[in-house]
Amino acid sequence: MKRHITQNAVVSMLLVLSLLFSGCTAPSSPAPSATPQQEEAAYQKYSRTNLSVFDTVITLTGFSQSQEDFDRAADRTFALLSEYDHIFDGYNEYEGLHNLYYVNRHAAEAPVVVPEALYDLIVWCKEKWDAGLRETNIAMGAVLSIWHEYRAAGMANPDAAKLPSEAELRAAGEHIDFNSIQLDPETRSIFFSDPAMTLDIGAVAKGYAADKAAEYLYQAMPSFLLSLGGNVYAGNAPKDGRENWAVGVQNPDIAQNSTIDILDVHDKTVVTSGDYWRYYTVDGQRYHHIIDPETLMPSRKMVSVTILCEESCLADFLSTTLFVLTYEEGRALADSMPGVEVMWILPDGTIEATEGMKQYARSMKNPS
Repeated sequence: MKRHITQNAVVSMLLVLSLLFSGCTAPSSPAPSATPQQEEAAYQKYSRTNLSVFDTVITLTGFSQSQEDFDRAADRTFALLSEYDHIFDGYNEYEGLHNLYYVNRHAAEAPVVVPEALYDLIVWCKEKWDAGLRETNIAMGAVLSIWHEYRAAGMANPDAAKLPSEAELRAAGEHIDFNSIQLDPETRSIFFSDPAMTLDIGAVAKGYAADKAAEYLYQAMPSFLLSLGGNVYAGNAPKDGRENWAVGVQNPDIAQNSTIDILDVHDKTVVTSGDYWRYYTVDGQRYHHIIDPETLMPSRKMVSVTILCEESCLADFLSTTLFVLTYEEGRALADSMPGVEVMWILPDGTIEATEGMKQYARSMKNPS
């Protein structure tokens, strides 16, 4: 997680907001025998944006019966997200908190007892690793931190932008074995058997936090749409008569400030990984933030991958995994996972999608 908001995050927020229709006016209390239309009219749509959490633009849109009800839910939602942001932060320390930053600096000295959320997320990632899904490796911190430093320097001074050397990357690549993470479920502690290893959970942290926020929002308001940059969670259908929320899949050419397609969804999460989110340019070539654990270089197999499913953490994880895999490999994996739908944009501009995704994408839907 870099500690500044990118232009691409702002573009993503504008695309999501541009797809939201205005709410309806809230009348006085409906009669007990109110029709469904009258019940919907009892809700007003509200929205709030936060610029200080998870290094991205976060927008909550929801339907409530009053501004006070919405504000109460929004306050709690952003407080939850801020709490997870601090726990998962690998760049800043917070007094009394054994967050990711603290773990990366002390877990090789002795086991570190960590917050439940951080421990559970690492266990979740280990389960995926043990199942053979190793393209998304949170133990790659040693490599990813090198790319982060070169990218930050290149963005700050484009004329002096350069690439890390192969020797530098390969040396760091000796310290990315997930098996070097030792977990103790009884004490909920983490120990690194490799002192040079660090964790980077940027590929899954926002998804985990979005799931937790959504759990609360389902109880707090009848309908919501939560956007965390490239992660969107659509709750129950909007209370304005529509059957679905409209979620845009961003055009990889961000200069167009447009969508490549629109997904009509509710009770689903949509997560996109793309080579246009975080990148810098060296000798006219774009180098983005999604690193192939085999080559230790930015993957060139995809331009973007969009995942639709019911679990944002899984969607976050898979959007990175399928970005690194070839289309054929990723399609086989997606087809083996019930409830997971995918849209790929390949380097030549070709758009591919699972059969299930075609039922959500407006440009691909079969006439009913």
